[in-house]
Amino acid sequence: MKLAYLSLTGNVRDFVEKTGIRSIEIHYNGPYEEVNEPFIVIVPSYDEMITETVRSFVQFGRNEEYLIGFAGSGNLNFDGDYCFNAKDLSTLFQKPLLYTFEFSGTESDVQHFKEELSHYAGAGTK
Repeated sequence: MKLAYLSLTGNVRDFVEKTGIRSIEIHYNGPYEEVNEPFIVIVPSYDEMITETVRSFVQFGRNEEYLIGFAGSGNLNFDGDYCFNAKDLSTLFQKPLLYTFEFSGTESDVQHFKEELSHYAGAGTK
């Protein structure tokens, strides 16, 4: 299992690094790459361009075939907009929203996230 993530301020990158799970970073301007193995996408909540960028990445090559679900970083002060990009992508691709966390997450968030991933495709994240 692999993580694909987009990080603008570094919060999502910090979270991904704390997981110790292999990952690739999605950039606004590409280039995109094929993942060719089960993966989870983790995104921040900023603007609609994130949804469009990640949509393009997921639809690149055969990536959509390997997509398991989404996780999101956000700020609880934004109430209904908390992790809206991850929620929108989850709906768009009809894949589960596996986890949400605030900013770069806590050690507890990392552990809970890895526990959640262990339920999918023998993720090998324990």
